[in-house]
Amino acid sequence: MKDHLPDRLDLYAAAEAGRVIRGRIPLVSLTRVLPLTVSGEGELEVVLELGRGQEGTRYLAGSIKGMLELQCQRCLESMDYPLDVRFRLGLVQDPDDVQYLTDRYEPLIVTAEPALLAEVLADEVLLTLPIAPLHEDTGNCRGVTADYHAPDSAQRDNPFAVLEQLKQKL
Repeated sequence: MKDHLPDRLDLYAAAEAGRVIRGRIPLVSLTRVLPLTVSGEGELEVVLELGRGQEGTRYLAGSIKGMLELQCQRCLESMDYPLDVRFRLGLVQDPDDVQYLTDRYEPLIVTAEPALLAEVLADEVLLTLPIAPLHEDTGNCRGVTADYHAPDSAQRDNPFAVLEQLKQKL
């Protein structure tokens, strides 16, 4: 078992060897995730297990844990987003072999080149992020939402009042 994450890894060979890799990866290494965060500071804890399943499928299973700072789309303030990702990828060398994977695995096409682990991890993080991050409780939203009060129904103008006036003129 390794205690650091290599930059590149031959996933197919590591699965054959049955390796377990643990380590931390800085958020700044996940270049495609970085634009979605407020701050690129911090690290994510990663555990990767590579091996062969009972059916002979080479796989990469793992978890990614940490905290991301995202922008709430309701109040536009930063918010902490706890990240706890678990994944199980079936390694295939030929795209035609994807059809042979069981439902337990999501496909990951492996080439002869060693894979960039940051790219694989970024894919898994991106798949779990919400489309529009929001504070769970609107009480946590400050700024614009703190000053907003919905008008009473008696104060609202009837959106069809203009049509009613036009109808009376005819």
